[in-house]
Amino acid sequence: MCQAIGASVKPAKEKIIDFLLSHAGPSIVLRVKKEILSCLSSAEENDLLDRILQEKNVQTVIQSQKPDGWFGNYFHGQSGKFGAGMFDNMEVGLRYLAEKGFPPDNERVAKAVNSFLAKEPYDYAAYRIKQPEAPDTDYTYTAYGLYLMRSSVIIRAGHECRLPKNAFIDLKRDIDFSLKTFANALNYAGANDAIDERGKKLCFKPGTRWACMYDLRMLAHSQGWRSEKNISLLAGSVSRLFSFPQSGEDVYTYRKGQFISPAWAFIHKPILGSIKDKAVGSTWLDLMELFARCGIVNQVSALKSEYESLLALIDGGCNLGANFSAKRSEINWSPYYGIAIEEDWKTVKKKRCDILFRVLLIIHYAERHS
Repeated sequence: MCQAIGASVKPAKEKIIDFLLSHAGPSIVLRVKKEILSCLSSAEENDLLDRILQEKNVQTVIQSQKPDGWFGNYFHGQSGKFGAGMFDNMEVGLRYLAEKGFPPDNERVAKAVNSFLAKEPYDYAAYRIKQPEAPDTDYTYTAYGLYLMRSSVIIRAGHECRLPKNAFIDLKRDIDFSLKTFANALNYAGANDAIDERGKKLCFKPGTRWACMYDLRMLAHSQGWRSEKNISLLAGSVSRLFSFPQSGEDVYTYRKGQFISPAWAFIHKPILGSIKDKAVGSTWLDLMELFARCGIVNQVSALKSEYESLLALIDGGCNLGANFSAKRSEINWSPYYGIAIEEDWKTVKKKRCDILFRVLLIIHYAERHS
């Protein structure tokens, strides 16, 4: 039996679900029936996965898989130097398959995850990242470290509780570290207290931990950290981050003479635009979904305001396109963003399907954790 829909947002959800089941491609149909409605038979799931497998971008990922399970010739996104495209690299390729609806026990997904364990922790030929030298560790610098990227994509692939107990990748430790990184914001009266100036550039003070997009993904797609206390802690931490002034200035991680752009650290730049301004795109949808998955949308005033504005915009025709400035280029994927799981945006309707699917996920998880 399909799962019942919460009465408080039932009309909005039902309209979106009806639209998506009528117009969306196989990935969205699969995820709506499995993730939202809990109403998908094994036979239908296999049929939808077979159709998804034939899509061009999925084939790009699959055909790049090496005998050991690794996707492409590079880990962290595209690289002209190493011959890695948008999808045929390990980080984006694995996350994309998970977003497309491939389950954790899918042969290609499981093989890719296992390839992390078969390599040395800092296999340069795979990661192209040098191992930190003492006294530095992989956890020394804000939003910089292989553990963040590697653990977050393993978790997104659904393998939080599937790694061997003796694996060198300790997901429990990494999840806990991300929660503590968010909570660290509570130790500061203002964001500038965490910053030094080097020359004309702003940098995190040595030893500072500051939350970034990877920390948010780590928590959004994992379960082991969740307790009433920890969810309240995260909500308080995110509220503090929203309270800090947003100057728009870049803040770098400084490491051994280099200024490194951290992985979307939540400092100085606006965390979210406002849907009220009709100037938000895929990033707003991505972040709101992640916050909703964490269960804090109704506990953080800034998020609750955006959520209420979203609900108010949903009309009878599911015509939300005018409220998002998502450009054709936002069909692209990178380690930092990506929401499009329709095969293309050649029609307005297909673009709308991707937008409405993310809206549906935001509503589903916001209500589920309310």
